[in-house]
Amino acid sequence: MAQWLSVVVPLLSAVVGASVGGLVVHRSTAARDARNAQRSLRIEHLVSAYRRLVGASHRPAYDAELNSGLENALSDVVLLGQRAEVDEAAAFMARFAEFGEASLDQLLRDLRSSLRSELKLEVLPMPNPSILRIGPPPGTESTDRGRH
Repeated sequence: MAQWLSVVVPLLSAVVGASVGGLVVHRSTAARDARNAQRSLRIEHLVSAYRRLVGASHRPAYDAELNSGLENALSDVVLLGQRAEVDEAAAFMARFAEFGEASLDQLLRDLRSSLRSELKLEVLPMPNPSILRIGPPPGTESTDRGRH
């Protein structure tokens, strides 16, 4: 009997140890994968929001498509942004509601900085000018922005 136990106990111990170790590794891998998926989703949506905010920024008048893009971009920032971005989006919305216009510049700077950091890109100041608007030549009546 003692000889039998001397074989079974180490074998059982090895099986239990391997099972527990495998479970721990599996759970940590699953948690890491979930964090990476969440990070990727956040970055993807915030990059899209950044582009829509840039598209709506420094426009003389908003049209329905720009309004919709701006609203959706702000919703994405409020949902997925970090505290500074959410606070700046809320401040923009309050200024816009009160005055009918507001600058997106600070929100764009905050969002750009956060995304560059998240993507582990070099810290760079926002270029000046940071947005290019191409319109019809002065004195023309074209309403087709940027196309002549």
